[in-house]
Amino acid sequence: MTVALIAVQLEIPMAVLDGGDRLRAHVEAAGAAAGDAARGAADRLRVFPAATGHMVPLALGPAAARRARTLGDAMAQIALRRPWSVARGLLDARSPRADHAVILAFAADVDRWMRATFAAIARRHRATVVAGSYLRVRADGGVANSSLTFGPDGRLVATTDKVNLVPFLEDRRAGGLALSRGAAEAVPVIDCGWGRLATLICYDAFREPHTASERFVPVAARVDAAGADVIANPAANPWPWQLGWIHADPGEHVTRAEQWRNEGLPATLAGLHHARWGVTAHLVARLLDLRFEGASEILRRDGDRVTQVARAADHRHAGHVAVVAELGAPSYTSPRQPSPEPSP
Repeated sequence: MTVALIAVQLEIPMAVLDGGDRLRAHVEAAGAAAGDAARGAADRLRVFPAATGHMVPLALGPAAARRARTLGDAMAQIALRRPWSVARGLLDARSPRADHAVILAFAADVDRWMRATFAAIARRHRATVVAGSYLRVRADGGVANSSLTFGPDGRLVATTDKVNLVPFLEDRRAGGLALSRGAAEAVPVIDCGWGRLATLICYDAFREPHTASERFVPVAARVDAAGADVIANPAANPWPWQLGWIHADPGEHVTRAEQWRNEGLPATLAGLHHARWGVTAHLVARLLDLRFEGASEILRRDGDRVTQVARAADHRHAGHVAVVAELGAPSYTSPRQPSPEPSP
């Protein structure tokens, strides 16, 4: 059965954060443009980048937040927009933190935005849609980095919580968001008709940890054993793509791009036994003091050999990659082959 595998490399400039409707239109337009590159397939999978939903509070917040210099300053401006909701969030939060209070204050609005936006994209294009990720408040009050998957009818078919938290950014160490971890055994593997799909959010697709002292659980082997044919990998890399890797070992000289290839989904997929395809969609953005870079790609495994079938042309700007895959067979056709990424 043929399926179009589409990675949407979404660029979010500050200008499109001027309201939830404008951000929605921007995301919908990016999804539509990507779909044009993979005509002729019986089914479609669209994967959007991780952290897409993290930007929604900026869009829903006051203009002063978008004029801020740093994320911390923007959060303060957002809190001023809903002081009573933030105060209630501070009382209700599992962790009594100001950032969690702001997340809780906007949680219902962000959740509605994510569901409405990506369900509509799935219905409009009759596609399975992996809706990047957003900060979701769980029933226990914890905040998780979560990804929603919608079927072609717009129905929510899976919710995936990120298992491995990026050290110093998402975990409880200094500077981290103190997010709640998902359980590796709870990561869904869903039957999409054209094949079985699992979502591994960004770091969850890595085969090894960034640092020696962190808690890290290999997730890919679990979904592979559960029969996943395709691994969706919504990603958001906050480090310079072509500069030295911040967590490199002493004496190791690799760029983030090289480290991603050596330890991320390309390396992980090579060690699996069932899954044959991987779809990584990167967020690219320069917002406040935040930078996201990365080259989206589609990978195919044959035995222990992994081929990069398609890659985005630029790690700093919008684009998409698409491949029409024949699941269960070694052949494929690619209606669009992006040019190689330019050298820095």
